[in-house]
Amino acid sequence: MRPKIALVLGGGGNRGLAHVGALEVLLREKIPVDLLVGTSMGGIVAALFAAGHTPDAITDYLMKFQGASVFSNLFSSRGRQQRLIDVLRTGLGGIRFDQLKIPLVVTAVDMVTGREIELDSGEVVPSVVASAAVPAAFPPVEMDGMILADGGVIDSVATPSAYARGFGAKDGGRIIVVDVYPKLEIEHWGDPLSSTLGIGLPFDVPFMRSAQTGKAPGSVAALWRAYRVAMWYVHDLRLRDYPPDVYIQPALGALASLDFGDMQKPIEAGRAATEAALPAIRACLGLS
Repeated sequence: MRPKIALVLGGGGNRGLAHVGALEVLLREKIPVDLLVGTSMGGIVAALFAAGHTPDAITDYLMKFQGASVFSNLFSSRGRQQRLIDVLRTGLGGIRFDQLKIPLVVTAVDMVTGREIELDSGEVVPSVVASAAVPAAFPPVEMDGMILADGGVIDSVATPSAYARGFGAKDGGRIIVVDVYPKLEIEHWGDPLSSTLGIGLPFDVPFMRSAQTGKAPGSVAALWRAYRVAMWYVHDLRLRDYPPDVYIQPALGALASLDFGDMQKPIEAGRAATEAALPAIRACLGLS
């Protein structure tokens, strides 16, 4: 009897398109998935896959974001969110969690209590929208008396959710994580515009200046770096406390999370990283 497999897909905006490439390889190699856990873009991809869509079909849905079309209304966070809802409705309609082909959990954060929330019941689309409600880019989602925002507010990879459902090694399950969160050392004191949107100011603004200029970083860059350090600390700590059996980290470099200009690069990176991880995945299943 093979061990059950939980696939955890992390958040990361455009970087999360690497999950499509990972799913292509897993599907081709007939690697079973018994549970999907997703955060933010990982939750979007996981929900579409759990509903029965192929990686190619998921790509077609997400291509609606090509050229950052989801951010076409830059001055309305609700307009951007409605665009996301419309895309999700075309692929998921009104499907509920208990109607999915593969069990799914998506994570969000209650901005009132600061608790990580696992969503796995009711209608899928509102939960996925809450999981992807990136602060400042989208408004939070009110649900069951909570005010929910992107699960990445706490951590982009919800490995503890897989453990909570008995997929840790001690319970006989196996966990595969696809982590697209940028490594701390990549940014080297980057600024928030270049790190998230992939754009920089065409002129020097001292308080926005990143360390890449060779000059002292500005106050905004320093605040951004402090945020990144804190987030990386939590991310690294949780991965050590809840270690996956297979850890896949696609080579995405400094690709900006909200820059949807190039959607093929992350897909190809996810494909390549999962190909490289196949021996470890097969070992998890006792096939090697």
